[in-house]
Amino acid sequence: MDIQLLIPQRDPIIMVDKVTSHSKDNTDTLFTINKNNIFVVDNIFQSSGVIEHIAQSAAASMGRETIESGNKPLLGYIASIKNLIIHDLPKVGSVIKTKIIITNQINNIIIVTGVSKVEGKSIASCELRVYIEL
Repeated sequence: MDIQLLIPQRDPIIMVDKVTSHSKDNTDTLFTINKNNIFVVDNIFQSSGVIEHIAQSAAASMGRETIESGNKPLLGYIASIKNLIIHDLPKVGSVIKTKIIITNQINNIIIVTGVSKVEGKSIASCELRVYIEL
């Protein structure tokens, strides 16, 4: 499925290439870092890009779920980021694989855990609280 159907971002801000698997509470995404990415400095993908990638992976997860239920994806906004750990910053050409796990939903707030890896090695993890505009 075209990623632009799942998330509101458009070039040059798209930080997810595709959803590789999806179920109600789990989604896996991929993103290949190219040298022209706005978050690349000296061939290194910066922490702000990693965070944006995790947030867009969460948006893709929620977008996929709403499309599969016959609705149009809703806008979401990061309400908070907790327990952010950046272990490493990937280089240009790296492929980031991210797993999003929806852990809770309270009214318009969805709580997700995101874990990003490159070549099987964890580069980042965090908990996001996303406010969904209904």
